[in-house]
Amino acid sequence: MKKFTVYPALCGVMACMFLLSAGMTFASWETQGDTINKITMKSIKGQIVEKYEQNQTVYPNQTVNKIVQVKNTGTADALTRVKIEKAWGDSRDENGTLIINPNLSTDNIEIIYNTNDWFYNQNDGYYYYKGVLKPEDTTVSLFDAFTINGKKTNGDYKNKLADIIINMEIIQAEGDGLSYWDTSFEELDISYISTQTEEIITKVSFNGPDEGFSFDVNEGDLFANFKDLIPGESRSQIIEITNNWSEQVEIFLWADFIEQTQATDEIRELINKLLYEYAMIIIIDEDGNVIYNGTIWGSPNIDSTDTNSMKYPYSLGMFSSEQTKKINISSSLDSQMNNEYKEFLGLIKWVFSAQGTASDTTISTTVEDTVTSITDGDTTTSNTSENTVTSITDGDTTTSNTNRDTVTFITNKDTTNSTTKTTGSYTDNPSTKDCSKIGLHGFLTIISFMLMIITYKKVKN
Repeated sequence: MKKFTVYPALCGVMACMFLLSAGMTFASWETQGDTINKITMKSIKGQIVEKYEQNQTVYPNQTVNKIVQVKNTGTADALTRVKIEKAWGDSRDENGTLIINPNLSTDNIEIIYNTNDWFYNQNDGYYYYKGVLKPEDTTVSLFDAFTINGKKTNGDYKNKLADIIINMEIIQAEGDGLSYWDTSFEELDISYISTQTEEIITKVSFNGPDEGFSFDVNEGDLFANFKDLIPGESRSQIIEITNNWSEQVEIFLWADFIEQTQATDEIRELINKLLYEYAMIIIIDEDGNVIYNGTIWGSPNIDSTDTNSMKYPYSLGMFSSEQTKKINISSSLDSQMNNEYKEFLGLIKWVFSAQGTASDTTISTTVEDTVTSITDGDTTTSNTSENTVTSITDGDTTTSNTNRDTVTFITNKDTTNSTTKTTGSYTDNPSTKDCSKIGLHGFLTIISFMLMIITYKKVKN
């Protein structure tokens, strides 16, 4: 009879192994949430505004009214400079461009410049406007008229044509734009205070493995301060991250690819270049520790890994239950970006993920008035008690044992059978980073289940 005792006991052990390995398989989980970030660029554009009568006949010693101004037609604060060239010619081509006669001196075209509002640099020959142009602003006129000096004009100029050619440049006032011209605000006697972007704090909340993430953002954008950027400019954004779940979790952040169906091939190429070369990002936690520092997607010339590219998840730290942390994210654009990015619009998907291991995969379950009876012989013994009784019968002998009111099961769903009722549930998702662990537990589950079947058949026979 003793040989029959082994099989029921082995069956019980296998059942425990099966439940344990099944519970371990689902011990890790991962939840993701994402938000779309719109990257927009300010435009730097200007327009020459001239007021004069074209194609008029001019005589020696005659003064001709001509007003020359510059208008900021872009969307960023701007600085401008102008270079004036004078020319005489015999005729014009089919496009109206003067065919210059270099033998005719231009000294007889005399202009009185406005040096109160414009600064002349003898080193480069430019007139610099002494002010910052807001979008749609127009400069004070560089000059209002010109005169043909009769003493310097002889018969060689009869029936000749003349042009005053205006070459205008306009650059951004912010982001160290004056470095392009190798000058400064002090040299130009310009007082300028950079436009301060209103600080907007956006919020991210983790609400649990099932509920995932929620975002409290400005106009649908997590990085509200990263709008209307210009080359060389830096911006920062504070993001509050809160763990609203009852357990501790680790939260990650990365920049994912998003298919921009409305973008042209040229725009997609600009986006890639922006993320790989021009857009720098620095992430600092509230203790001042640098989490990431580099271009958003790392170098395009190497196989970027999770150490030098935000294409891969970066840990923002462990978050206890109800804990809030402030993350400072700074973004800057390379000053060498060219004018292709004016009025640029691109999209980036920022992904947050939370990972954790279920700290309590066991569920305490009350078993009321239950009797477990296992028999392998001619006699089936049933035993009922007010509390919990485990009874193993191996033929002629019955043994019984009374336990406490509760029994702990490792389970992940409600289970009901003829003898036991289990209450409570726990559902979680395996983490993609725990593949080896999941594989091991899965292997144990399969082996345990197979041994249970073999044991059951032997008991039955």
